[in-house]
Parts: sequence; structure tokens; C-alpha cells
Amino acid sequence: MKGKSLILILVAMLIGVAGFAQTLKKKNIKSTAGNTAVQRSTPSENTAHIGTWKLIRQKITYGNGQILISDSSSVFLRKILTPTNFVVIVEKKIPELKDKKIVTGASGGTYTLQDGNYQEFTKYAAFDGFEKMEINYKLTMKDGKLHTIGTIGGPEIYEELYERVDW
Repeated sequence: MKGKSLILILVAMLIGVAGFAQTLKKKNIKSTAGNTAVQRSTPSENTAHIGTWKLIRQKITYGNGQILISDSSSVFLRKILTPTNFVVIVEKKIPELKDKKIVTGASGGTYTLQDGNYQEFTKYAAFDGFEKMEINYKLTMKDGKLHTIGTIGGPEIYEELYERVDW
């Protein structure tokens, strides 16, 4: 009986924390990207981008002109956007595990979105060097899909198209 009560309390706490984490903040927030202080503005009035997104197409253009095109059959990426925070989850099929998908990368932090200019400030990640990443995209919405094009700190240009998902 104690176990059931404990589980119910934990579930209630998680729901409360998730709800609190997604509430709009009314004041400016200072965050840092590396050692540079960044003044964060209040969340965008346009909330169409808020939600959980699944990558359906990705085009990477390298500095030498080479292009790599992928889709959701080979790249398993989810992006979760709240009014002020983001989380990115990358999964990979593992042949040794009968192609079961497992998380191979994850990152998250805060972002700003002003006039379609989207900038991420990564606060945690499952890979080294995230503190120095400069992620800048142009973000647009069309026909219920999220479209981004920009850079992740290098010369490569990432163009991505996402569809909204519930999971």
C-alpha cells in the first residue's frame, strides 16, 4: 500500500513540475552561453512553435559544397520546445539489439526567438564541447510544420523540417 501511495505522490509531483516548467515567465532572465552573459527576453508572443517535434527531413550543406540529405527513416531526432527551454533527443537503431532504438545523444537549455531568429544556449548535453556551441537558426512555421535553417557553430548549414507529434 505504501508503494502505491508513493507512486501516486511521485506522479503528482512530476505533473506539477512539468506544468510549472512550462508556465510563461514575465521577467527577463539572464543566461550564459560559455562565458558570455546573454540578456534573455521574455518568451515570444507567437507560440505556434511550442510543442514536441519529430524531424522528417534534414539537409546538411558542407563548406566544400557536399550535401547530405536524410529523413526520418535514418535520423531519429525529437525537439521539445517550451516557452523558454528546448530539449533535443537523438536516437539510433542498434543492430545488435534487433534494431531497437536507444538514445545516443541529448542536449537542452534555453533559447530566444525574436523576429524568426532562433538562438539556443545549450546548458547540458551528452557530448563534449556543448558549452562552446553557437546555434543560430531562422525559424518559420508553414502548414503546421516547423522549418529551421542555420548553423551549429561551424560552416555547415543545417536545413530541417519537423512535424508536430504527441508521445
